[in-house]
Amino acid sequence: MNNWMTALHHRAAALSRGLPPDLERLTEDHGVCLSSCLDYWEDDLVLQAFNRGLILAPQLYGNPWLLRDDEFPLLARIFTLHRKYRDILVQGLLLPEETCGPNAVSRGDGSTRLITLRNLTWKPADYSLDLDEQIGLENNGRIEVRRLHPTEEILGRFDYGSRLTMTVEPFRSCLLIVSSRTIDEPTVRGAPFQVTRNMAGKPVELNILGWPGGSVDISLADASQYSRVLLDGKEDTILSGGGTRKVTFPGRPLTEKILRNVADFNEVPLDSLDWRPLYEATVFSADNNALEVRSLERSGWSSIPQVRAAQEAFFSQPVFVQRGVWDKNLFDGSLETGFWPSKKYNRPVVIEGGCLRLDLGKITDLDKIVIKVGDTFSLHPLLKEEGNHVEVSDDLIHWRTITYLAGLVMEIPLSRPVRYLRFKYFPSRILEIEGYKDGRMVDRGTWRASNLFAHPDRLQAAKIWRAQLQLQEIAPHSYLCIALNGEHGEEGAYVGAKIDGILRGAPDRAVSYPSNTWEYLVGGSDKNYTYYIPLRSEDIGKLIELYVIGFNEEKLDFRPEAYINAYPVPYKSIPLLLDRKSK
Repeated sequence: MNNWMTALHHRAAALSRGLPPDLERLTEDHGVCLSSCLDYWEDDLVLQAFNRGLILAPQLYGNPWLLRDDEFPLLARIFTLHRKYRDILVQGLLLPEETCGPNAVSRGDGSTRLITLRNLTWKPADYSLDLDEQIGLENNGRIEVRRLHPTEEILGRFDYGSRLTMTVEPFRSCLLIVSSRTIDEPTVRGAPFQVTRNMAGKPVELNILGWPGGSVDISLADASQYSRVLLDGKEDTILSGGGTRKVTFPGRPLTEKILRNVADFNEVPLDSLDWRPLYEATVFSADNNALEVRSLERSGWSSIPQVRAAQEAFFSQPVFVQRGVWDKNLFDGSLETGFWPSKKYNRPVVIEGGCLRLDLGKITDLDKIVIKVGDTFSLHPLLKEEGNHVEVSDDLIHWRTITYLAGLVMEIPLSRPVRYLRFKYFPSRILEIEGYKDGRMVDRGTWRASNLFAHPDRLQAAKIWRAQLQLQEIAPHSYLCIALNGEHGEEGAYVGAKIDGILRGAPDRAVSYPSNTWEYLVGGSDKNYTYYIPLRSEDIGKLIELYVIGFNEEKLDFRPEAYINAYPVPYKSIPLLLDRKSK
């Protein structure tokens, strides 16, 4: 389900999914995919489980072993909450859109309601809830309200009929529990928190959350249930005795909003700069691997034995390896594997004929590159006497051409250090790429390749926009979002950047860059791309230049915007362990 709007992440379209007619439960929507574009999966699952509330919810498909290890407790928490309240989730009530936003639903009985909200805009949304029959509550006395997602927090106790204002952050979902009964959940007052384990017979484990450099006063409303309390690994008798403890989070305080607009774009003359290095910076930073491979690179190999076994079983299965959808097959020492677009299965999008690119990861001194192919047409001869040529560069700006002899094994001589190689034509079946220095093959651990992006000679820029900015604060996990609002044509606009004069690409985009397909094609779109550029702490104070290049001269009436965001939210956390008393 690819985005139809610009957004902070790939799953905005999934968050916009509507409701079954009349909130009918005897249907299913296949659940939440955990194979690709994983950021903000938790918002997607909350809506699937508690909002649409179908009979098989919560429901997953794909490859849940591709989540990060630190995300599995949250996955378990969502499933556990649904299981606990599933008997009352069968009855739903649609809430008014004018006060509660699109497709807001309250589920439960007369005493306890679970409410789901969402925000599909770039600005925080304030919604109003009447704590009465409007949400399905009966007048049974005072009402407690807690947020269960994106973080857990006690919001307070209210009289029946009170109005609660709730802020939902941009492109996120929100889950509330509203009850006149005692809510049987870990009860920490004074700060948001995240429960990581709440199992019978086990200590309760959670993380107290706060902003860097901030302080909160916390207490346990249910302290009498616990025999021992450990805060940050140390026993705390004040909390276990029902008292209040001041907690200070490490780090320098943040003075800026995590999500904010950071720059305005203006058109610049086409002849004022060379757009090609900017385009190359982005396509070299991106890849054409299968979407599942991108998820593995996002999350990393698991340290949990069972999860690691599932990952290895998936990526080593013969049908996956033989499909040729991972560039690492070119550097694995085997002529039984390769990297190529498949004609037998779902054919990927090839932009203007495609182009084989090779990035060595750093400027490397080699005597030669050796390419081994599966047939004589993989890099077919283009010049007289069976010759071909490749372009090489060490900076993406200056390129020189090397001619080599084409065949099943091709040797490309290199007279000086290079980092980037670019073949003008689309390779059909490449099996292995090797590099040699003084007769020895060099390590290829940092080498990367792509094969679906167009060569710049087959593109023509029609319009260029530029924005300039300097950031005095960059929170951890921050990235720039360059939103192209409007119609630009499929693959009709690209984004590149310079930071302190150094080229920087956008390695991710919604909708996703073209991929060599394993399970399903990347969804196409001719409008509203959002490009994402990760930021580093050393980028603070440097001049950042963002460029948008429009290639479709008939579709140039779109509006670029630049935002900064951070994911995961850069909270600091302090662990809290609550040891239950024996009954």
